[in-house]
Amino acid sequence: MKSLIRNYIETLSIEKLNEFGIKNDIHLNNNELEYLLNLIKENFEDILKDDTKYLEELKNNINDEDFIKIKNLFTYYKNRYKGYLF
Repeated sequence: MKSLIRNYIETLSIEKLNEFGIKNDIHLNNNELEYLLNLIKENFEDILKDDTKYLEELKNNINDEDFIKIKNLFTYYKNRYKGYLF
């Protein structure tokens, strides 16, 4: 499963991230999108192991309303696919 996630993340773009966000009522500006994309691409394995590690950093770089939505969305997908991740 990690190889599938890695392959998807390698192809992930700001446009795809923005489209996914809009579908989930998350509206980020370009700086927030770039920050989030870089965070994901550089740390996805670490994030999967310890999802709390980057929360404070994320909170400092994303507006409060969308931070909560991202956190909730991440928790939803983490719980939904936890049996497949490790």
